[in-house]
This record gives sequence, C-alpha cells and structure tokens, in this order.
Amino acid sequence: MKRKLCALAACVAMLPCLLTGCGNGKAPAGQKPIKIGLLYSLSGVTSVSEKQLYNGTKLAIDQINQSGGIRGRQIETVFADYASDPAKAADKARKLILDDKVTAIVGTCSSSARQAVKPVVEQYQSLLIYPQSYEGQEHSKNIVYVGCIPNQQAEIFVNWLLKNTGKKFFLIGCDFIYPHVENTLAKQYLAAGGGSVVGEEYVPYGSTDFSSVLNKIKTSNPDIIYSELTGDSNVAFYKQYGAYGLKATIASLTTNETVLKAIGTQASKGSYICVDYFKNVQNDLNKKFVQTYAATYKDGTEPSYAVMGGYNAGLFLGEALKKANDPDSTQQVLAALKGLKIDSPSGEISIDASNNHAALYCRIGQVGDNGEISVIYQSEKTIAPKP
Repeated sequence: MKRKLCALAACVAMLPCLLTGCGNGKAPAGQKPIKIGLLYSLSGVTSVSEKQLYNGTKLAIDQINQSGGIRGRQIETVFADYASDPAKAADKARKLILDDKVTAIVGTCSSSARQAVKPVVEQYQSLLIYPQSYEGQEHSKNIVYVGCIPNQQAEIFVNWLLKNTGKKFFLIGCDFIYPHVENTLAKQYLAAGGGSVVGEEYVPYGSTDFSSVLNKIKTSNPDIIYSELTGDSNVAFYKQYGAYGLKATIASLTTNETVLKAIGTQASKGSYICVDYFKNVQNDLNKKFVQTYAATYKDGTEPSYAVMGGYNAGLFLGEALKKANDPDSTQQVLAALKGLKIDSPSGEISIDASNNHAALYCRIGQVGDNGEISVIYQSEKTIAPKP
C-alpha cells in the first residue's frame, strides 16, 4: 500500500513538469504564441476609418490561427487604442515594443500618427506594417506600406477624370498632411494634362458645416469636386452638397462602401471613387471574403479599401511569419516581407523589395442609383509603387 502511495505521489510531483515542459515553468517553445501589436483608434475622430482597418487585420489573423497558425503556434494580438492622438500612438508603440515584446505592429491610420510612430520603430529596430493609403512621401526600412500611394491612385484618377468628365477642378480636403500633399500633386497632374484649379479649400478634421464652401463652389463653377474629406466631414459634405443642388461631380480618394451607407444613395449617386479595392471586385476569393466579412462583423461596416488594407497587412504579416526561420525575430520577419507575394481578394499583390511599398491595382468606381459601386476602370496588372 505504501509503495502505491509513493508511486502516486511521484506521479503527482511530475505532473507540473509534464504540463509545462521539463520543469522550467514555461510552455514548450512550439506552443508559445507569437505576439503582434494592433495599434488602432477605436475612439476619437479617426475611429470611423480605423474600425475598418482593425476589422480587416483581426479577420486575417483569426483566419491564420484557425488554419493552424504559424507552424502550430498561434498569433496573439495585443491591442492598443491611441484614441486618434498621434502623441499617444508613439507612447503606445513604445509600450508594445518594450513591455509587451511584440514581434511587429500593424496599424495607425493618419499620416501624423504614422510619422509619430516612425522614429519609435526605427529607434528600437521594430516593424510597423501600415495598412492605409497615404501621400507616398516617405521611406523607412522599419515600415512596410500596404496602401495606395499617388502614382497608383491619384495620378491615374486625375488623368481619367480629365479625359472623361471635365477640366475644371475644385480641390477640397480636411486640414492635415494627406490632403495637402495629394492636392499639391493633383495640381501638377492637372497642369500637365490641360486642366485647371478653380478653387481649393481645407476644413478642420470633423467639420460638418460646409455652407461657406458650397457658396465658393457655386461661384467657381467647377466640373469636378476633387475630395480628400474623411470621417464625419465626408458624410456631411456629400449630404449638404446634394441638398444645395450643385451639378459638378464629386470624385473622391477617401470614400468607401461603409461611408456610402452613412451618406445615402440620393446624395452619393453618380459620384466617382478611386481606390485599390471595392467589394464588387469579381473573383472567387473576393466573393468568399465578402460573405465571411458579413457573417463575422455586424457593426455597420462594409468590405472596403480600408478593411482590405487591414486584411492585406494581416495576410502579408502571416506569410512573412511562416517564411522566417524564427518568427519571434523582427529582423527575420522584416527580411521575409521584401518581395513577398500574396493572393488577396483584391488580386495577387506584392511588396517591392526596394522601397517596402505594395504593388497594387488601381480601380475607379461609380456609385449607381442603387447605391452600389460599379467598377468602371481597373488596371490590367498591379502598379509598381514609386514613393
């Protein structure tokens, strides 16, 4: 009897070792999750856009985990909300790197937030995967840029509009980095293509009263309202513009399917949008993606270029983690991203090894009478980024 009790006691004593792996109190290396930081604002003025980016990134990572993870290891996301404040974005990034020990960070939305995080990831030799379209005036060996830049979007859009809609442009945007740079470039494209700028206005982010701007538009009589308004300002402008009875066509770099739901069909029909992805892109992978997104997220968001930017960022990261010999090594993951190709619902896309930007498709859509976007132009192949 005593022998049996001793044997049982020995087994019980060995149990923690069996569960934790060789008595060191840690899980076996193959079972340890790979930590990834998600740095988005789910509060504050940019939260409308960032919720879509977050959803896309989280969906991609969840799908990777559901399909077995990274060689049997799960990806653990550590979320940080920087509340639309660039200074907080830098602080949160520093904490993710130093305290949470993440391999990489996916996130930020505005250029001011990205620029605040840039010196942090460079100082600590970390990695930021930036999912949003931006003005393209940057390069960092510690940042991978997944969204459109001007030569993949605005340059093509302006030239298409000049050819198909009219020559006189009224430029409008919220008063931050992206609209100012985009409109500076638009003036260059217009000058080269025989167009002209008849007005240019910037409003504080979140502005919702456009009465004075609408009077200026009426006086200048443009053919095209070329817009980089975002968030609540975007929605308010479309609605007030439609009620004002002006005839110029709105052409936007920043409107998407989620925003269109808030604007409504009456105010948005006939307008143009140029981005890399629409939910009506015709391929089997995208059809499945749209169905999955609708079943997963019931928060009022729609599959959009913002969602796809976040999703592609997650897909690129997942493939790089698989490719790296050590997925906990930021430098190995960063190296694995260079030249990497993925099959996305947007099509096959890749990271340019020379500048860390994505090669993407350009698509122009028009909002129909039913509120849906019809793709009326699509580049034959991906466009190499030229930041």
